[in-house]
Amino acid sequence: MKEYSYKEVKNVTKTGIIFKDGYELLFEECRNEWSIKNKININESYCVAERDSLEKIPYFLFYSKERVKVLFDKKGIHSKKKNKDEFQNLQNILNRFGVFTYDIT
Repeated sequence: MKEYSYKEVKNVTKTGIIFKDGYELLFEECRNEWSIKNKININESYCVAERDSLEKIPYFLFYSKERVKVLFDKKGIHSKKKNKDEFQNLQNILNRFGVFTYDIT
């Protein structure tokens, strides 16, 4: 499994997430892997990840072939609010692109 801090996200596009190190996570691959794991037809789900906003370090776990965890791990003053805001921002972006995440909180 790969792990990235949210601050390592370079860009989120309709097709996936590009990280600053050049790694590209593709939503279609995640959707396919999610469907396989949950034994459902790929046409029945647009889910690409699971998320947990209540963990000590909130995260999204994307279901690419090599799972990718995006951590909201800022530290310091007001970090809890910043992490919460960035978590919600990513959730909103994903929804606008028509991909969804499963809430495990």
